[in-house]
Amino acid sequence: MASSRSFPVSRILTVLVAVLLVLSFIPTSEGPALEVFFSKAGFGQVGRTAESYLEVQREQALKGFLLLSALKVGLAVLKSSEVGFILNVKVGDLAVAAYDYVDFGWKVLLAAVAYYYIAEYLIDLAAVVNIWFLWGALVSILIWCLVREFRPDGEVLRTAAARTAVAGSILAILLYVGLPLSMVGAGWVSDHITGGPITAANDLYKDMGENIPSLLGDEDGEKTGVNASDIRTPRVTVPVPYDGTDPSQAVTEFPPGNGTGFLTIFISGENFKKFKEYLQERSKALASAVLRQTAAYLFNIVVFPLLMLAVLYLGSKYLMGLMLMR
Repeated sequence: MASSRSFPVSRILTVLVAVLLVLSFIPTSEGPALEVFFSKAGFGQVGRTAESYLEVQREQALKGFLLLSALKVGLAVLKSSEVGFILNVKVGDLAVAAYDYVDFGWKVLLAAVAYYYIAEYLIDLAAVVNIWFLWGALVSILIWCLVREFRPDGEVLRTAAARTAVAGSILAILLYVGLPLSMVGAGWVSDHITGGPITAANDLYKDMGENIPSLLGDEDGEKTGVNASDIRTPRVTVPVPYDGTDPSQAVTEFPPGNGTGFLTIFISGENFKKFKEYLQERSKALASAVLRQTAAYLFNIVVFPLLMLAVLYLGSKYLMGLMLMR
């Protein structure tokens, strides 16, 4: 009695899988007919949304990376500068902590930019190979149906076909749905949760990059002139003792060297004091921005996609196993 009840269901499933398999081999101008159907059903829109998210987030990460690169170069120059012909007080001592934060954030953003490019390649790769896993899943399911229909005693073959079908189905689901959907979900998270800290950090980097040169200029706003071909470390003469309040202009001197370029720094005691206070004030905000941005990118590109893929993997494995492994 149980066999007669299951017979129609098994036959319907066999016919359905056979039709899907035939459709997956029929070529069209847009690809296999079954994939075109999936695309029209909404899967194509998921893929396009994922690609759009990756492009937007890559540009945002690249913007932060370029801002930090400029800030890193400026702080690196300051790290090698000295104030005081006699005292040899390092200007860079004030910039060390800020430079360390910037360098850490720069590496994080470099990794983020690389991740978004790799993710785009993965999406493109999945679009090419996913049909192979779909074929494997459909063929295995068809074999499972035929063995169950005509060889009820073929337990070994039926179990092997079922396990192969489960593996192929899971991989096909992850490639067709899981990977792009995890990118779309990460895009939603970025828009509503993590996008604020990322944007705020980029704004801070831009503000610091614009303010630091003006703080090191003269009181009329004259900027520092730098020739990158000169690798000599300048020394700036200031009154001794120096308490950071003398507004007189300090003059740059160069030790003997082979450099042919020039580096002129006009800095007053008042500007030096402002520069010191500015870095002390901004160090905490910079550290907070870098750490919050790092946490946001880790959540966007690691934690959330892995959680979504894990949920889809376990869910599809359970459902396919429930249907076939019996």
